[in-house]
Amino acid sequence: MAATALVGGRVIDGTGRAPIDDAAVLIDGERIDAVFRRGDMEVPSGAEVVDISGSTVIPGLIDCHVHVGVLADNSFLQVEDPASLADQFMTTLLGHGVTTVRDTGNFNPDEVFRTFKEGRDSWPRFFGAGTILDGPADPPAPWRWLAIIDDEASARAETARLADAGMDFIKVYVWARLPVLRAVVSEAHRRGVRVAAHVGHAVTVEEAVKVGVDALEHVRVGRELVPEEHQAELAALPGRILDPLVGFQPWRYIDPESDLADGLIALMAERGTFITPTLTLSQSILAGNTEAATCPEGLDEMPEAVAEQWSQYAYPFDYSETDWEAAPVELRNQMAFIGRAQQGGVNVTAGTDLTNPFVVPGHSMHEELRLLVDGCGFTPMDAIVAGTGRAAELLGQGDELGTVEKRKLADLVVLDGNPLDDIGNTRRISAVYKGGELVAS
Repeated sequence: MAATALVGGRVIDGTGRAPIDDAAVLIDGERIDAVFRRGDMEVPSGAEVVDISGSTVIPGLIDCHVHVGVLADNSFLQVEDPASLADQFMTTLLGHGVTTVRDTGNFNPDEVFRTFKEGRDSWPRFFGAGTILDGPADPPAPWRWLAIIDDEASARAETARLADAGMDFIKVYVWARLPVLRAVVSEAHRRGVRVAAHVGHAVTVEEAVKVGVDALEHVRVGRELVPEEHQAELAALPGRILDPLVGFQPWRYIDPESDLADGLIALMAERGTFITPTLTLSQSILAGNTEAATCPEGLDEMPEAVAEQWSQYAYPFDYSETDWEAAPVELRNQMAFIGRAQQGGVNVTAGTDLTNPFVVPGHSMHEELRLLVDGCGFTPMDAIVAGTGRAAELLGQGDELGTVEKRKLADLVVLDGNPLDDIGNTRRISAVYKGGELVAS
């Protein structure tokens, strides 16, 4: 196959370095052979030259928190043809520039994992956790693919089973207690596998970071940042059914600029912890009484069965009037904390929590980047790094993915606009390359 040269555009390489204007990206097979300013090198004779003058090249986007595996066995969205729905979600993701996904579990770790890992040319690359490890709950969590770990022995055994099955990382859920979480981390790290955790209920973020959890899912920071004078008030609030999963009430009392917040941020930065805040999900919950949250861009592209299920479901179904009054404050404080975490050197990555209601494949990733900029105060460059280069580091794939550099896999998105001028320009996609092949245009 002849080499391909994308010539004349601007390159934002995903490292955070200044862009290269009037650049050339030389693709040889599935990899990038060279990136240079036009005139500094010659395009090899025989290469297919694609003029992209006026456009911008960025790395393929990496959605760091999805649950596409659940589509294949109808364990979340119930439709007549789950395989076709999974295919639609995956191809839609790729068409919107998402060339890699990180699936945070709750699917069959054998058949489904193999299906998505082998993938298709029209799907993003897939990294997944399979079965989620969780502690016993009363009532039990409703998800199908959970393995209950209630002591150190079961924690180590289940972690070993998933690592031996080839899972890319281990995911621990909200009811797991600190001693078993510590055992999971110990066993996983012994086997060279990272641990992601959705904490904030039985275990705090601070506790999870101190026992060595590599990656935090969502902004489930909570009671450890609430000032002492508000602890009793927080404890007296009426409980809500889904608070163990998405309990954001502490955020109405948290000052993102407090010494408590700064201390946790410093700890996360020191330990090299990653956090994927899934602000798109937070927005869909905390703005769930607004049309903007329940009619997101791209909803009309979803199958009728999916749109209907989403319209009948809402996370905040038992929110009181007081909860709705506090919701904008909770969302604003979450985003302010993530902005300060970024400034404090924490590894923030971009992810959406697709397939949750009103989180639309592809579109939601671009909304996540917008929220990082408009809500958290990231620069557009910071947001792009969070969804590309740093995301690849979270996957342990920094040598292969995430940046536009020599010998990296040629996963590229060509944009009709400069996202450094307006992060919304990441939506203006004119071409998507995966492994050097043009897969969408």
